[in-house]
Amino acid sequence: MREKLNYLMNQGINVEQGMKYADDSLDFYEQLIALFMDEYGEKRACVLKEAENLGQSYTVLVHGLKNNARSLGAEKLADLAYAHELASKAGDTGFIKENLDALLETWEQTVHIFKEMQHLGIKNNN
Repeated sequence: MREKLNYLMNQGINVEQGMKYADDSLDFYEQLIALFMDEYGEKRACVLKEAENLGQSYTVLVHGLKNNARSLGAEKLADLAYAHELASKAGDTGFIKENLDALLETWEQTVHIFKEMQHLGIKNNN
């Protein structure tokens, strides 16, 4: 268990914050991470679609991403999603178009970090 948490911390994940949201339960934290990863493909597709229109739906999507990332301790992703949320509310389409790739790449990197963490558990069980 400690190996997983150390890995996440070394990857820049604020494990203390994530565990706080998970009532200090590693099992619950891992369930939240699994849900975050399971929803990734669908939510990413929605963000890409709504980035074309940049309406209220985009704001809601990046707001949700910000909250989910923050609750897992993925602060870099949460901060980027927050910047997109603010830009969307302000109608700053230039910022969103210029920084959409950075948001998507950071999101993908975060999911990759969580997948690697899960593999640590598989290695430990064998």
